[in-house]
Amino acid sequence: MACHCKYLKKIFSSCCFCYSLRMGTLLFGCVFLTWYVYIVFGTAFMMECVFPNEYQAKGHTAPAALKTTMVFSFFGIVASSLLCIGVHNNNEMLFTPFLIFTPIWIIVHILVLILYNLVLVLILLTIVTSGVLIYAWLVVFSYYVELVYAYDEELHPGFV
Repeated sequence: MACHCKYLKKIFSSCCFCYSLRMGTLLFGCVFLTWYVYIVFGTAFMMECVFPNEYQAKGHTAPAALKTTMVFSFFGIVASSLLCIGVHNNNEMLFTPFLIFTPIWIIVHILVLILYNLVLVLILLTIVTSGVLIYAWLVVFSYYVELVYAYDEELHPGFV
């Protein structure tokens, strides 16, 4: 059984702004790894230095918003690290945490947008972030499909 996603592979290998799907996937893994590390350290800095009394004062903001951001970003660090290792070792199974985590991250962005009363800046950030995440998911998935079906065409027709 040959890969039925050859068109997807051709589209993203020509429009991923890189030399190959492998390079694009590695680039997205490194970019997201840096992004998530920055978010974790930035929120930790905000919790300790900028808003130290946030959890004691009663206000209109969600008291656990920064902690939730740190938790989701920590899982982003793990998923992006596994993606980079998977690209390095040509192991497509290490792509699955990123492929599972990306839709969850998009849903969390939409929930945050609903919780914070549809502020224009948050709407724009959610649209841009979701667009980048969807594009990254499609590039990583197309490389995942390429690795899964890499040796299918080399097998003889009667092989099961």
